[in-house]
Amino acid sequence: MNSNDFQSNLIFDLGMHKALDTKYYLDKGFRVVALEANPKMVTAATAAHAKEIETGQLIILSCAFWSVGGQTISFFLNSVKDDWSSGFKEWAEKGGHASAEITVATVTLARLFDLYGVPYYIKCDIEGADELFVRQLLADRRRPAFVSIEAISLDALALLFAAGYDCVQIVNQAFNGFVEPPNPAREGKYVPIQFNGHMSGLFGRELDPKGWLTFSEAAQNYMDFSRLTERDEKLAHGWLDFHLTSNAIIQNLFLGS
Repeated sequence: MNSNDFQSNLIFDLGMHKALDTKYYLDKGFRVVALEANPKMVTAATAAHAKEIETGQLIILSCAFWSVGGQTISFFLNSVKDDWSSGFKEWAEKGGHASAEITVATVTLARLFDLYGVPYYIKCDIEGADELFVRQLLADRRRPAFVSIEAISLDALALLFAAGYDCVQIVNQAFNGFVEPPNPAREGKYVPIQFNGHMSGLFGRELDPKGWLTFSEAAQNYMDFSRLTERDEKLAHGWLDFHLTSNAIIQNLFLGS
């Protein structure tokens, strides 16, 4: 992985939701390409960030990430837990809630790279479609420096390892409310913020520099958490994200070699 392949000031927010992460990235001074399939959320974010859109700092795409681009698919809106809305009906209704079906346009990772370039960081939280993202990233030769996805399976982690991401941090999202961003900032500008359950939190170099694990260490930790969840969900509190980079990126960006 080559640190010259990505744009150091660009972030993709795949699964914008209420644009809380998008705003955080904008406030830190990054340019953002945000993807969201729920048209109401696109409308709200477009109104809230009209200035950033006008200046070109923010681009919002009203479409779903999918295996094939340039098409329309059914998308299922969960009105009770809108963050569970998904291109997969069973995912949108996993909490026992009924969903409303709409149709949305689709886009692929390769198309996003072609249109906007390769970002420094991709936050991917696209309910049920994270593995589609991982497979597309593996198939493409272009690599962001940092990637995060919801920890949906060991297979997804293995595919990212195959794509060259050999350094992993597992972040328990339930504890993000207790996390304070480093000051001075290690990514962009310092932004005082209180993270909540609808935000992905810190990323890149602002994660604990000592917290990076090898693939085998991360896989073992993930399996331990999964086994505990199966035995007693009350003991395995929270939900996990995988954050990934490569040893080469750590050497270049963290150590300055």
